[in-house]
Amino acid sequence: MCTSMTLATASREHLLARTMDFAFQLDGEVLLHPRHYKWKSEADGKEHEGGYAFIGMGRKLNNALFADGVNEKGLACAALYFPGYAVYEKEAQDQYHNIAPHEFVTWVLSQCRDVEEVKKAAASLAIVEREVALLKTVTPLHWILSDGSGRSIVVEPTAAGTQIHDNPVGVLTNSPEFPWHLTNLRNYIGLRPGQFTAKKVGKLTLSAFGQGSGLAGLPGDFTPPSRFVRAAYLKEHIKPVSGETEGVSAAFHILSNMNIPKGIVITEQGEDDYTQYTAVMCSETCSYYYHHYQNRQIQKVCLLDEDLDQRELKSFPANHEEAIHSLQS
Repeated sequence: MCTSMTLATASREHLLARTMDFAFQLDGEVLLHPRHYKWKSEADGKEHEGGYAFIGMGRKLNNALFADGVNEKGLACAALYFPGYAVYEKEAQDQYHNIAPHEFVTWVLSQCRDVEEVKKAAASLAIVEREVALLKTVTPLHWILSDGSGRSIVVEPTAAGTQIHDNPVGVLTNSPEFPWHLTNLRNYIGLRPGQFTAKKVGKLTLSAFGQGSGLAGLPGDFTPPSRFVRAAYLKEHIKPVSGETEGVSAAFHILSNMNIPKGIVITEQGEDDYTQYTAVMCSETCSYYYHHYQNRQIQKVCLLDEDLDQRELKSFPANHEEAIHSLQS
């Protein structure tokens, strides 16, 4: 599961926001990945060293495993599940840079400064089928990226190769493939914030029961197609916001409509698939805002307040019950 979206403010801040919906308890924490920090790819054992620092939600394993993040140049990325459609290389390719699927966020945020660089760098990239030891499975993933220009792209590994799509609506959920979701939006072109006017049927005048009639037909379930439509509609029609704080607040409000409480979605294995955290990243200030399931107080860590040349990963463990930083800090 998971829903992601971009949002721009009137004062030209650019945000990438996401929910993390998962059945396995991830126990993530905000991590700072410094400049020039070296890590070995699980795809071929080769060492990588990036030039850019970034911050995001992750987990310290053999390498740090990141689900999302924003780097010092304002490039932001989020990984979302892509089951049934993600296709990877079976073995490492000598002529390419090889990474495991779960290493993509680390690779792209440490190597690229904007979405144009991502497009160029992806041409020399091989995403190789490798299992995540923590999950004991190969994670089927695709990725949404955005930067300070407001542009957004989607990277999808498919049977036809790695596809890079410009993202005109700035929304991503899960399967099926991204172009299908764009086509599916045509089924909902009649949705509008305004109300239906009264209509006569014979001598009977019919009017809406109350406000919100223009949204009749907006899907409310938690399947990927429905969340895509809901996020695209809410993003398109939310009142314009000015400034980073208003923008972050608006992004959390939109994604609250995609948050899944425990018990509402049960997997085939009988586990709760729920929203473990929601995060918003700002390209201009390189700030990372988030809240967890048990603590809805928004917490904040700013990458540019840190030493980006430190030698080791730095963690910012969150108290799930009591906030560390408020949105105003």
